[in-house]
Amino acid sequence: MSLGELLLIFIVAIVVFGPAKLPMLATHLGQFMRKVNQLKEHTSSFWQQQLNEVQLHENQRKAEKADLHYQQTDPENKNSDNTENIRPS
Repeated sequence: MSLGELLLIFIVAIVVFGPAKLPMLATHLGQFMRKVNQLKEHTSSFWQQQLNEVQLHENQRKAEKADLHYQQTDPENKNSDNTENIRPS
């Protein structure tokens, strides 16, 4: 919004509500905007959490699938994580 638009809105508000009610109107408008922003943040946080859970489940499914594929292609576990055969350097 440009300065001219804000000035026009202010003048219309003074004419419609009167100068005595303008501070009360500004207070209520500020409280309303705060609640709208809180709702927006809450909604955004909720959907981000849902997305994170879906991605976690998908990554777990992919990891299980990769693990199963690895076990099928390397049945003797030639490349296992056994540290028994590793000599200290």
